[in-house]
Amino acid sequence: MQPYPLVIRTAGVDDISLLCNIAKRTFLDAFGQLNDPEDNQSFINEHFTTEKIRAALLTPGVIYLLAFLKQQPVGYAKLSNHEIPAAFKKATPLKMEKLYLLKSFTGKGLGEKLFRYCTQWASLHGYSHIWLFVWDRNMPAIRFYDRLGFTPFGQDVQIVGSDVQIAIMMQKKI
Repeated sequence: MQPYPLVIRTAGVDDISLLCNIAKRTFLDAFGQLNDPEDNQSFINEHFTTEKIRAALLTPGVIYLLAFLKQQPVGYAKLSNHEIPAAFKKATPLKMEKLYLLKSFTGKGLGEKLFRYCTQWASLHGYSHIWLFVWDRNMPAIRFYDRLGFTPFGQDVQIVGSDVQIAIMMQKKI
């Protein structure tokens, strides 16, 4: 059990710099050893710029959540209602685009707490399911989502730099 509570809040435009920083750091923590460094840098340059984060923050249906421990940022989540796979014909799904913690804070139950906050937020806003993509080679993440009750329902292709990767689509009824 954590001696300090995990504090989670909605991010705003004043948090753009923090979001860019934590997104880059957590991406490299998660994938730095798994991808080619040039592919990682290309992905970061494309997805974690001030302009991209600002545009996402200002987009209706997108929410960023920041997680803090002892007033220090330790992770974040990004939720979006913009993409609805065909598998959800009679459901109201919310995509969890990102759920990342800094490496030194993984394995402490904080990711599950951040996920639980995401599901509570989704439920309060009328969503019936949470769904996501997880890289088929990211076994720690697959085990994490399995433990939380997610089930696979398809796959897709994701591109990181020049690397074409298979992503498993997983969902959970909330």
